[in-house]
Amino acid sequence: MNEYSQYSQAARPTGTQSSSQELQALDGWLTDRIVTVTVGPEEKRWIVHEKLLTNQSEFFRNYFEKGDDEIKLPEDEPKLFALFIRWLYGTAFLPSGGARNFRFLPPDGEQVTVRDYLGVYVMGGKFGIVGVRNAVIDMLYNYYGEASDNHMSPNLHDVKYIFNNTKPEAPMRRFLIAHALFFLFSKNRRNAPLPEDWVEVLNAHCDVGFEMIKMLGEWNWAMGQNAPRMTIKPRAEFHERLPRPQVIKREDPEGSIRL
Repeated sequence: MNEYSQYSQAARPTGTQSSSQELQALDGWLTDRIVTVTVGPEEKRWIVHEKLLTNQSEFFRNYFEKGDDEIKLPEDEPKLFALFIRWLYGTAFLPSGGARNFRFLPPDGEQVTVRDYLGVYVMGGKFGIVGVRNAVIDMLYNYYGEASDNHMSPNLHDVKYIFNNTKPEAPMRRFLIAHALFFLFSKNRRNAPLPEDWVEVLNAHCDVGFEMIKMLGEWNWAMGQNAPRMTIKPRAEFHERLPRPQVIKREDPEGSIRL
């Protein structure tokens, strides 16, 4: 199994059977038009159910409503799109609207790295798909875990990548900065020099350092007082919310207004 097909396999349903309503929704997604997505300069091709793409993405909806059956994404990476497709079909094969969520596997540092998942997060922003961005947050939330005496730091080059490719209000920025600070103040790194990636990024990019200082200011520590135990906020604090549909006022034949 090659690198890309490994990540493109759809998740299979587990546990209790889906209700008839959920199965009907699934049929609606998987029996409609098939389109082709060609990704990267090497033109890696995916055959995808159109409704899965357009159901959550205005980016894809605006493109395919013109009647085209192929879209080319030459600037995107096939490896990242493969991870996105795994989420897309994995979510489709879970009960529609159910309590369970699709979970990405944690990065192994070789085939899939933290940077790969951050790339999927950025891709989700380009496509306007909140769900896949929240799925990346969920995976990294478990990966970095709670603050500990030997806390793992995000690579600051990865942090800079997110700063370069997201808007200032992106929750991923706050998430990564919080874990970087947890590492900085972790008990067992006392008297240790800053890692090389910290030196390189903080010397060259003041925006990352500024966000660190800004977050420290929000913690309200005082000189001479013991620092409180550091805890990461609940994962929902880093989730983006789906935009609310616009309420359209309609006027019935008798002239009254209804929503």
